[in-house]
Amino acid sequence: MKKLEQSRNEGNMASIYDVAKLAGVSKTLVSRVINDQKGVSEKSRKKILDAMNELNYRPNAIARSLVLQKTNIIGVIMDSLCQAYYFDFIKGIEQEIEKSSYEVLFCSARDNVEAKKKYVDFFSQGRTDGFIMYGSNVRDHKLIEELEHSRMPMVIVENDVDGLNINNICVDNRYGSEVMIEYLIKQGCKNIYHVTGDLAVKAAIDRMEGYRAALRKHGMECREEMIIQADFTVEGGCRAMRKALAEGMDELPDAIYFGSDATAAGGMIALEEKGIRIPEDIKVAGFDNDLIMLPDRKPRRLTTLAQPMFEMGANAARLLLDDIKDSPQKKKRIIYYPELVIGETT
Repeated sequence: MKKLEQSRNEGNMASIYDVAKLAGVSKTLVSRVINDQKGVSEKSRKKILDAMNELNYRPNAIARSLVLQKTNIIGVIMDSLCQAYYFDFIKGIEQEIEKSSYEVLFCSARDNVEAKKKYVDFFSQGRTDGFIMYGSNVRDHKLIEELEHSRMPMVIVENDVDGLNINNICVDNRYGSEVMIEYLIKQGCKNIYHVTGDLAVKAAIDRMEGYRAALRKHGMECREEMIIQADFTVEGGCRAMRKALAEGMDELPDAIYFGSDATAAGGMIALEEKGIRIPEDIKVAGFDNDLIMLPDRKPRRLTTLAQPMFEMGANAARLLLDDIKDSPQKKKRIIYYPELVIGETT
């Protein structure tokens, strides 16, 4: 009895044996209640739960997961957790997971395929019940192809894996570019340049191909110098635009379509440094509907393409939880289509 009183006083130090002794039942019955198994009468179940409450007993989560072969944890692998652009996606996952009995573990792979492989291995070794992987780097494709044969529940977001039987949520970036170029043409633009995102990323490649396809559709030429390579950062957009202006252009384009809003923000800095007015001299458009705030500059709403990031995150979580629960043979593919957002820059 002295040992039992000591356990009560120490709160979380109480053991399964203490619970069984206080409830007057066997350790096996306590274990069945903890693991939500059958074979326990309602009377005994109530006595055990009352004893657990009185002793402030908390089951060992690791031991419980070994018994049930479930962790009630999902993992999320992203290229970055710090950029504001991803916050709505993260919120969508969190809000959906809060409705379930699951917890979520986020990690940043820093756009490194080797780091992603390590996280995939970590999550797949009984530490989670499934995972979401976000990102569209071309280098990830081999890893995704290998994952198709895994029994681990998963959802791949943003990287287009058409042809693979794997849960996939993606955005039709090519379609988005075509919508933007159609809009600029209707605005009277006849000489439209494109500053790309990072061409190691599938989304940037698809956006560039959509730009080319839209020009071809309207019988407009697409010369090599009309495509300027950059990346998805403000610094990259500014650097690429400064270089293009310094090397000279036969004539200024009447519109520039940037591969992302961050790239567009940097490009606008370079254009305005040269006294080029936006939208009076050149119309500017981006992609992502990402609110970029630059210090010491007047905030302006950019004409862009919006992606439903919150909905994508929520749907990724729902898709993963369904896969964990039912393990359907045929996996699901969800495609989102960006929406045109008209701002002050066109």
